[in-house]
Amino acid sequence: MPANLPPAYFEAEQKYRSAKSPAQKVAALQQLLSAVPKHKGTDHLRADLRSKLSRATEELENPKRGGGTSQYQPYAIRKEGAGQAVLIGLPNAGKSQLLAALTGAPAKVGDYPFTTQLPMPGMLRYQNVLIQLVDTPAINDNDVQTRLFSLLRNSDMLLIVVDLSGDPLSEAEEVMEELERWGYRLLRTDEDVDPEDLKVQKHVLLMGNKADLPDADEALEMLQELYGDRFTVVAASAADDDLLAGLGEAVFTALRRTRVYLKAPGGKPDYTSPLIVETGSSLEEAAHSLHKDWGRKLKYALLWGSGKFDGQRVGREYVLQDEDVVELHG
Repeated sequence: MPANLPPAYFEAEQKYRSAKSPAQKVAALQQLLSAVPKHKGTDHLRADLRSKLSRATEELENPKRGGGTSQYQPYAIRKEGAGQAVLIGLPNAGKSQLLAALTGAPAKVGDYPFTTQLPMPGMLRYQNVLIQLVDTPAINDNDVQTRLFSLLRNSDMLLIVVDLSGDPLSEAEEVMEELERWGYRLLRTDEDVDPEDLKVQKHVLLMGNKADLPDADEALEMLQELYGDRFTVVAASAADDDLLAGLGEAVFTALRRTRVYLKAPGGKPDYTSPLIVETGSSLEEAAHSLHKDWGRKLKYALLWGSGKFDGQRVGREYVLQDEDVVELHG
């Protein structure tokens, strides 16, 4: 073993040795890999750790068949719509009420801790797209953390919900500490995923909930002062229709998605069923997501929207903007 390993390595190694769940193993192995210096003397160690991480991740995301399989199935929620955004928070943050108000899903709501025992999906409509929201058990519920980790890992983004009528700063800090303990890195609003970073990287929307209650404005202001330079912070309330109306746009923006409308030659654009691509996608990537044949045969497109003029001819590398209209030509 290399002799120049930093103290952080041995701290993470101790966490790995004491880990009892797949989630804890994955988080510890991610920390171990991050702590190992990159040079020839550590190549073998890094390869060994990557192999262990691969096995631990497989165990986490695909639990063994048998007696314990059924407990994972409710957490294997198939993505639908423009993207999957998972609501996380502490007990009684109001996640279930928000899900019910935004999507109409029959979420279980109660005034006692740990009301939500299983994830509950619902579909949020924003203009002409649907976004999948998923309510989850409290993030500090030890009985479900291993299964919850698997769901969060596969989600497109996280909606951290805190209670403005309580201590939202402490709640946000506790949720983020839990995520860090699991090996997550929360990305800044304008930050892209780093393929070299071994941690699970997620974009975040921070929701200050119960904003209709007394003194909520002051609590929201403190939340924005502390976290506003890193994440988008929004006010939310299941009891306020105006606040609910603005959440669809906030979630869609945080998902970093772009709508592209397709138009046949001589026809009109279809504004009812946009093609959804990741923000920053090129025309070629959009065509490929439509169908692999289009990705192969595409030569150019005529563009309405972000171009210099309507009907502008653009090439495969052109970066599309939200609500661009394209007419593909092979």
